[in-house]
Amino acid sequence: MNRNSLLKSGFWITYGAIATRILALFSNLILARLLLPEAFGVIAVAYIFWAFVNLFTQGTAGDFLVYKGLEDERYVNTTYTISIIIGLVLALGMVAISPLAASFFAVPSLVWILAIFAVNFLLSSIHAVYVGVLKRRMQYRAIANTYLIASLIRVLATTGCALAGLSFWSFAIGDSAYWIGICILTRRYVKMKFRFQIDSQAKAEVLSFCLGATGSSLGFYVNSNCDNFVIGRLLGSTSLGYYNFAYQLTMALNTILAQIMSQLGMSVFAQLENDKQQEKALLNVVEQIAFLAAPVFSLFFLVIDEQAITLIFKEKWIPATPVIPWLLVFAYFRLINNALFNMLSAKGKPGVNARMNLQIAPIAVLSFIIGAWEGGIVGVSIAVAITLGIFGTIYGWWIGCREMKWPLFKFLVPTIVPALIALPAIFLSLQLGEMWQPFVFVLLYLVFVRLAIPRQFANYQSLSMRALKKLSEKLKRSQ
Repeated sequence: MNRNSLLKSGFWITYGAIATRILALFSNLILARLLLPEAFGVIAVAYIFWAFVNLFTQGTAGDFLVYKGLEDERYVNTTYTISIIIGLVLALGMVAISPLAASFFAVPSLVWILAIFAVNFLLSSIHAVYVGVLKRRMQYRAIANTYLIASLIRVLATTGCALAGLSFWSFAIGDSAYWIGICILTRRYVKMKFRFQIDSQAKAEVLSFCLGATGSSLGFYVNSNCDNFVIGRLLGSTSLGYYNFAYQLTMALNTILAQIMSQLGMSVFAQLENDKQQEKALLNVVEQIAFLAAPVFSLFFLVIDEQAITLIFKEKWIPATPVIPWLLVFAYFRLINNALFNMLSAKGKPGVNARMNLQIAPIAVLSFIIGAWEGGIVGVSIAVAITLGIFGTIYGWWIGCREMKWPLFKFLVPTIVPALIALPAIFLSLQLGEMWQPFVFVLLYLVFVRLAIPRQFANYQSLSMRALKKLSEKLKRSQ
């Protein structure tokens, strides 16, 4: 892959991720002002089940096509057929368990919400294959356009339903509109004729890859959703609504960059020529993400307080404010760890992701329960930050580096150092008035980076000079 192709792909992925996330934030802003926390809590319970079935499509069939290629029709058709079969079986399973789920969480409407989600899941199983084909072809402009249009459809649908007073049904209807739209759009770009076919040799490879990826997703699912499960069961849907609201806010940047990494990262990593190039590429990605995320998340912490929450979302969401700092810690480490997960998948080792996530899961669940008993949603958020954020990062990189025979500290140092640099800058900034805190933090952070990591400070300088040069050139052309 040449440099121009990589830059173009990166541009379209970034454009798509940012545009869709801005639309999602705009939608959440409207819904937060129109709906009550209880509505967010009800739909958060439904998303626990959606996330579970979705782990059988995300990073499985589509990523297998990225890994294997599209040259052999047997593999393409077998992947397509298996994906649809899995989607149909799990969709029926979701409908079957919906009465039990509704009874367990004391949410009667969950029966019909999960029925809608079952149809959406079947559509997502088809879409997973389509987007895998586009990623293998590096057609990221097509992917970006489809996500943007489908996200716009979802925003219009959810907003219209919320204005009509449909409460949590707004989310379900908006999601249905999204999946219908995105399946139609991606099918147009793929332009391939799929057949229902299961080749015995291809089936073994597809299932082996998908099972490893599903195991990874299963562990990730347990770690990412058991906090919602514990809160919903022990603390109620209103508390879950507050927690889910804070989670959506803190994961905004994470969602954008993780989407870029998952779409471009694995494709690029998989096509690098040798192990040494992959090691160098991963290290560079980790360094750049960490030094970008640390100041951004720090500024978010300084800016988003009770006053800001009240101004933007109304005072009914103030109980979510104490959760935000701890979830930002988790968001920072999760963002960096995504690079490792994508590299392992690119090297055909999704099972390693599965092992590390499943090993951490029991500790995480226990910590969530203790956190809920001792401190409510704030206690759960502290458990998430410590167990999944700090401990999960150290343990995950230890497992991953051992598997790939790469030095652990070579990756841990750039992961942790930016956060350690940001902490004293945050502490000193908090001693000043709220208006000055963000500006003082940026100044102090740059000074500390200059003293501790001069090479990274030089990178900041270089990027700033290029941006100013381009801005100057545009101004001259406009005159």
